[in-house]
Amino acid sequence: MKRKIIHPLKNNFVFFLISPFLGFIQAFKYYKEDWAKNSVWLFVIFYGYTMYRPEIMDANRYVVNFINLYNTPMSWDVFLANFYTDESDTVDIYQPLITFILSRFTKDGNILFAVFGIVYGYFYSRNIWMVIDLAKGKKVDRTFWILVVAFICVLGFWNLNGVRMWTAAHVFFYGAFQYLVNSKRKGILIASTSFLIHFSFVLPVAALILFAFVKIPWRILYFLFIASFSLSTLNIAAVRAKFESIAPAFLMPRVDRYTNDEYVESVSDLNESAVWYIKYYTNSLMWFIVILFTVIYFKNNKINKDSKSFSNLFGFSLLILTIGNITSLLPSGGRFVLVAQLFGVSLLVYFYTRFDDFMYKRWLVLITPILYFFILISIRISFDTVSFMSIFSNPILAIVVDMPIPLIDLFK
Repeated sequence: MKRKIIHPLKNNFVFFLISPFLGFIQAFKYYKEDWAKNSVWLFVIFYGYTMYRPEIMDANRYVVNFINLYNTPMSWDVFLANFYTDESDTVDIYQPLITFILSRFTKDGNILFAVFGIVYGYFYSRNIWMVIDLAKGKKVDRTFWILVVAFICVLGFWNLNGVRMWTAAHVFFYGAFQYLVNSKRKGILIASTSFLIHFSFVLPVAALILFAFVKIPWRILYFLFIASFSLSTLNIAAVRAKFESIAPAFLMPRVDRYTNDEYVESVSDLNESAVWYIKYYTNSLMWFIVILFTVIYFKNNKINKDSKSFSNLFGFSLLILTIGNITSLLPSGGRFVLVAQLFGVSLLVYFYTRFDDFMYKRWLVLITPILYFFILISIRISFDTVSFMSIFSNPILAIVVDMPIPLIDLFK
């Protein structure tokens, strides 16, 4: 009997000690192995420890606040008093709580973001494998992996920089996917915890609850989605007034911050100064989704409608994409487009793996260059925070050498 030889590197902890980035790459080669998703998880933690945090980014602001808390300790009572008051606009629990607890022991920003990476990396890796597992029992091909890579890039590990918003996004997707596709009601509860990480997720959570209890026909959802592209402006003052009439009092400081005239102008100026490919790479993915969603909608294939999990995922994807399009007209509201695109791309993977549809595959191959553009620009953006140490070192070396040089510097 031939003895099975186990490769010594097929272990996430061995990869982590030798080269976390190599472990990240190998995870997709050996994606069927139990350890694979944990290699991605461990790499994200390591990335958090070694990431480059320039002054202009949110991550640097979190670290500065962290160091200030260490140098000027705050009592537990004072910390709690900062939540949900008129004097403070602190309404998110996750990031302030982690920062406060760790500041009792250290002021090392690398450790702070490694801890943030524990939560982000867990949900990020699990979300990737939920999408990969859609092909369980089926032969995968290059097109499948291109779609998976696109999903990986929608909110990549490098989005840990915006720890509150994007951690909340992955938690929300994880819970919503569990409910929509796997019919696990606890998924709604998991998705609802995203509100504790970033207050704005009250909107997608409300959409998920609405979808769970009110069955909206595909036809209405599809045409609402298409109609949402025709909107060009929103009355910010009217939106602010509406929020003021329905939002709890503790949310109002944040609502005012995101809808005041100065913030609107600053976001507009920032968008105008962005490099052209930064402006258009998320739009390219949206149009990719629109084209293929239209192909799916007009197929009218009975098997599609008889699949409850597919019907749920397709319907909610249309709803959340519509919300993303509308909120993108608000300052910073465009971030919900990325959340929606997680669902959009996962639906495209679902359809590709579950339904052998010639027309769909033909259109997919035809417009795949759009996906290549999106992936290429996403990887380029990652170079701003992925450091030399993240790729070419390991935890042992990173503890001794602190050299956060961004990869983009190697190409300048």
